[in-house]
Amino acid sequence: MRGLLLAILVWAAQPWMQAASLAPHLRTDGRQVVAAFAEAEKVASKCKVTLLDGVKVLCLGTLVSTNGIIVTKYSELEGARQPYRVAGGDRRLHRAVLVAHDARTDLAILKSDINYDAGLQWGASDKLAMAQWLVAGVDASPGIRAGIVSAYPRPIAKTGGVIGIMLGADGNQTGGVTVDQVVKDGPAQKAGLKKGDIILSVDGTPVRTREKLIESVNRHDPGEKVKLALKREDKPMDVEITLGYRTEVFGMLERNLRMSGEVSKRRAGFERIIQHDVTMTTTDIGGPLLDLEGRLVGINIARSNRVEFFAIPVEDVRRVLGEKAAAIAKAALP
Repeated sequence: MRGLLLAILVWAAQPWMQAASLAPHLRTDGRQVVAAFAEAEKVASKCKVTLLDGVKVLCLGTLVSTNGIIVTKYSELEGARQPYRVAGGDRRLHRAVLVAHDARTDLAILKSDINYDAGLQWGASDKLAMAQWLVAGVDASPGIRAGIVSAYPRPIAKTGGVIGIMLGADGNQTGGVTVDQVVKDGPAQKAGLKKGDIILSVDGTPVRTREKLIESVNRHDPGEKVKLALKREDKPMDVEITLGYRTEVFGMLERNLRMSGEVSKRRAGFERIIQHDVTMTTTDIGGPLLDLEGRLVGINIARSNRVEFFAIPVEDVRRVLGEKAAAIAKAALP
């Protein structure tokens, strides 16, 4: 196996070679490469589950116990109907309900009616080194992809929620910040804001400048509500807005995101992440991240762009499970 992996790394280091020239069976999801990660593939096939809303795939989940407890990404479940449908490793459909979620990590804990053993072993993220091989469970055949640790573990700063407007004139002359443009289908449009409105305050705090408005909104997370005082044609108004995710509201307006393709709704505000380069889609998030021996080292939590993927370290996953132990013990399917 080590000889095959070394050959792939040597090939990748040759700048004059094109990706298209690599034989399909040698690519990161090719037959020969997948065979080199047989231990991890065996574990991923049992602990990886797919969460659905009807027939729509929401994301992946990771089965972490013998009594049907699943860990996944919370923000991908928002708005979906419960009980969720779960396609299990036994090729059967199951049910699951939300037990708890952790805002710091964006992890959700679900209770399902799955009763088979996922055969999962806990690993350790503190022993991971740069360029170390990792395997992620994905929702496409053959079910796993390989990659490497691509950056040192670190926090990802919080970006806050957005109201979905372009800002215009501000200052004492206007008395606040002018709405220059309302993003289509964004939180501001849904709340009824219009071009030309002047925002005077956020939750009672005056905002005379664009910087103050941005600062006041960024204190809040997506999904939180803020109250805006504004004037429209000199008439005072109060509006309540539910903040949105920056990637959803402004994604298609940002060139880098347009080129990267779809990214996770929440891809920031994590205390600690493992960064890797295993190619995944947003619906692969929530699945297991494994070492070569098939031990769990993290739960995939975000597709940040086309080359950066984040996972919550296994130690933080276990901490969240411990903190939610009472809710897990009482959990039952409806």
